[in-house]
Amino acid sequence: MASVVFSAETAAQTRRRMFRTCQDHVRKVVEVVREILLLFTSYQNNSPKEVESHYNNIVKLEEEAMELKRTLMTELTEAGAILLSREDFFRLAAISSEIADYAGGIAFRIAEMSSRRWKVQKDILKDLTNLAEATFNTVTRLRETFLSLSYTAARTHELAKNVEAAEHIVDTLYRKIDLKVIGSKMKLPVILMLRDVAQLLEEMADKAEDAADAARILSLSAF
Repeated sequence: MASVVFSAETAAQTRRRMFRTCQDHVRKVVEVVREILLLFTSYQNNSPKEVESHYNNIVKLEEEAMELKRTLMTELTEAGAILLSREDFFRLAAISSEIADYAGGIAFRIAEMSSRRWKVQKDILKDLTNLAEATFNTVTRLRETFLSLSYTAARTHELAKNVEAAEHIVDTLYRKIDLKVIGSKMKLPVILMLRDVAQLLEEMADKAEDAADAARILSLSAF
């Protein structure tokens, strides 16, 4: 009986440690997306040095997020069969990591456009910034969902709905912006690059919704 109790306690402690690592990871992902907003602002202000600085910050934060993912994977591997929800943690980390990857892709494109001095219509750049803000809001809602994993499944499910609502706003903005970019008179390379940026922002929000769904599943196995 004593060994069974010990195993149960160890599993609970391990699960709490995994929760903390996941929460640290999503905080880092939020920092990456926040830098994307600052990057857009610097690009709007025609400040190449600031754009480069934010790009370097994003690369650094992206690597830190990857390091936290590696830490989680190592801990999960070491936990072995004692943690029954191991696959759910794997899924959660993998999905949220993709958000940081997409942010890196956006940062690279904006940095390249800045260094090449490519001209973007002011109204389109403003719309893209609004899309980035909506995406940031979606990822912020995801962080709140992750933090709720330390409490109750009901709370996690409730907050996951906020992620869905925020993602729907991103979808609506993305469709409008995509058509606006296609119909613009900007140079073709600029149009292609901006469509990539808009799509990556929309995919970040999609991944946030997927991660919220994964958090729902994890909450069911945790409580």
